Amino acid sequence: MIFLKRFVYLVLLIVGLPIILNYGLFSWSAPGLNVDENAWLGFFANYVGLISAVCIALYQQYNQRKKDKEDEHTQKLKEDEQDRKSNRSFLVLHDFYANIKLNNVKTHKNSRVIETDGYKWLIDHLKPVVNVDDASTSFIKLSHYGNPEVILDCKVNIEVKSLKGLTKINVDIGVFEKGIEIFIPIVTRDAEFGETVDLMLVKVTYCTLRNEKIEYTHDLSQKKDICKVLHEGYEETLYEFQLDESSWTYPNKLIHEQNSQ
Repeated sequence: MIFLKRFVYLVLLIVGLPIILNYGLFSWSAPGLNVDENAWLGFFANYVGLISAVCIALYQQYNQRKKDKEDEHTQKLKEDEQDRKSNRSFLVLHDFYANIKLNNVKTHKNSRVIETDGYKWLIDHLKPVVNVDDASTSFIKLSHYGNPEVILDCKVNIEVKSLKGLTKINVDIGVFEKGIEIFIPIVTRDAEFGETVDLMLVKVTYCTLRNEKIEYTHDLSQKKDICKVLHEGYEETLYEFQLDESSWTYPNKLIHEQNSQ
């Protein structure tokens, strides 16, 4: 805006200068002054042509600088977007049935079991009845993949269905390192021994190192896996697909079960 004002003032000055010269010098009759209209017109035409060329050159330079800045800004936005994408981590989730202490389940040395209230309650109530090392329960296993070594502020919300109805299990993992596995027992407090617990929903929210907030939903009621980036004011779906029913187990667990028979 300031540049435009200055440009307008410059144009007015350039256009007004020959008029001032005309009326102040060439049109002023004085002793010994020769006034030639043709000479004046020639001077004025050359003057206007020169000034016009200068103005066009300045305008083109201004437009080119503006375009260069816009191109630089667009390029920076593209680089920032690519950087955000390359710093995204994606979760992989499995639910399975295994030994309550994951005996004979081979995992990364830094993997960990989250001791939920239901999990601690179950172990305390199993100790007087059976050997805890021989008991089993349901788990979900979480791991993440991508270029970054960690994801931050990772929170897990689980909904399970039992005889008592729908129960929520909330877990705050915090920092989640790449390569390890997080095991979360799917057991509710005050559950009956031998009671079947159905996993209904797992929703995980976390932040990337580029401060993008991502929400991963494993919805078994709708049989869908959905991953979204939660931008301010809108959501961006990264992927969504239907889940097919399947069952699986760890090879080490199978070997242990065969040897124990």
